[in-house]
Order: sequence, then C-alpha cells, then structure tokens
Amino acid sequence: MFAMRIAVSSDLHCDVTPQNRKLVPYLVEEVLRQSPDALVLAGDLANSLAGWGEVLRHFQPLDLLKLVVPGNHDVWIESKSALSRAQDSAWKHDIALRGIAAEQGFHYLPGSPLIIGAVGFAGSLGWYDYSLRDPRLDGAIGRHHYEEGTLTDCNGCTGVWNDTRRAAWLRYPLSKDWRQRRLRLPAWEVCAKLRGALEAECQRIVGRVTKLVVVIHTNPFRSCLVPGIKPDPFDAYEGSVHLGELLVRFGVQHEVLCICGHRHQPLDMTESGIRVIRSPVGYLDHFNGDYGALAAKVVRVLHI
Repeated sequence: MFAMRIAVSSDLHCDVTPQNRKLVPYLVEEVLRQSPDALVLAGDLANSLAGWGEVLRHFQPLDLLKLVVPGNHDVWIESKSALSRAQDSAWKHDIALRGIAAEQGFHYLPGSPLIIGAVGFAGSLGWYDYSLRDPRLDGAIGRHHYEEGTLTDCNGCTGVWNDTRRAAWLRYPLSKDWRQRRLRLPAWEVCAKLRGALEAECQRIVGRVTKLVVVIHTNPFRSCLVPGIKPDPFDAYEGSVHLGELLVRFGVQHEVLCICGHRHQPLDMTESGIRVIRSPVGYLDHFNGDYGALAAKVVRVLHI
C-alpha cells in the first residue's frame, strides 16, 4: 500500500520579528532530522516578496517534494506605487509568489494540483467571508463593520484587521480609468473566487487518486476555532464554512486530509469525516527559549 510521510508547518512570519527569522534554519534542520517524503508550508511565510524568497531559499537544499500555498500576509501589497502599477494582491498571488516558489524548488499548489502515487494534492489561500464570525455578535456587528476592519471587542479594546489596509484585490487593475482601477473586490467575493478555483483543481485529480490532501491557509470549519467565554469579533476573518462544505463533498468518496494555518494554535481534529491539521509557528515576539525544541514542536510529520 502506498504511504507517505509529510512534514507540515505554517505561519513562519519570518519578517515580523527577529525571533521568527532566527527560527527558520532550525525548521530546516528539523525537517532533515525527520526525513519525510514531502514538506508542506501552509502560508504566511512573510509580508514581502523578499521575505517569501528568503524563507523558501533556506529549504532549497532539501531533496524532497516541497509544496506551498500563500497566506493572507503573503499577498499584502508592497507599496502604493506597486499598487498603481497593478501589482495588487492578485498579482502577488497569481504571478510573483508562484515565480519565486518555482525558482526555489517549491511546487505552488494554487492552480496546479499534483498527484504522487495514490495521493492527490491541491491547495488554496482560502481567504474568508465572515461565515466563521461568532454568532453572539450578530446584531451588534454587521458585514460593513467586518469589511471596514476596525472592531471593538467585549473588553472595549479596539483593533484593526490589517488585511483591510494592506491587502488589495483590484476589480479592474488594468483599466485606463483611474476611478475603476481603485475599485476593490470585497472579501466574500475573493473567497468565493479562490474557493471556485480550488474546487476546479480538486475535480481535475479526484478521479485518479484514493486520498486527497487539501492545503488551505485559512480554516474550513467553525470547530477549528475555540470560542472564548467572550466573543471575539476577529473570528470572522479566520476562514469560511463553505471551504468545509467543499471538503465534505469530496470526502464522500475519498479520504480527505486538510492542512491549514492562519490561526496560531495547533490543531488535530476530525469534522464530518475530514481530518484537519494545523501546526503553526505564530508570532515569536517574546520567545527566548530553545529554537531547536520549538522547531521540533511546530514541524508536524503526518503519515498518509
């Protein structure tokens, strides 16, 4: 029977803190120590293209199958001048990140599924449509609040969801009319577009495999979130229940494993027959411990 060992991690955030950057070589050493058949990085490697390339370059010497999907941080726009040249989040997602991944020996899963033996791999950034919002806040917070991105939690603390400021999916990026060029796709439309692309890619390969590994940066089920005693308005940005519905449809006839990230909490759960694994690094602002031990904790090896 065909079997694979897959090392997974996500949310490396190499250019957020010096500690995150310092951890990357230890992650490479841990993958070498585990000697898996494949490596999957489930997004949020860096805020910039330079950082994305830096992370993948560290893993380049590894002689194994390497797969990657982008996260929401990875598609943040580089500058206002870049945006004026139509280098928006879609450009980063479709062109720039894909090109860097190829240069560094990584298979970029969005739009390009892969079959290894009886296992099929497909992937997506995923995004969010507010369907994972905490229902306890319905009535107090509406869609327009989530779209605006400035929210106040139950403790009276106000925060900003940075994607609303730093990600930009332009509706008409090449229009000659500057007013049209400024129009942006709402989050729910981005999510639907990416979900449709993922469904099409899964459809391309499911007839030829018995197992399907779907790598999505954001979360596919409400049960992937652990609600607090008080509701968190930022849960709305964690993913989409419609991603989970897609996985469940494919799970009727196939064994489906979902590898995700985005939420900086480890996870190993099964929902409606779909196993979901999350093994993130997260922000290491206050970390001053053993980097080797941390790497061993956040590089999870799965047997499929």
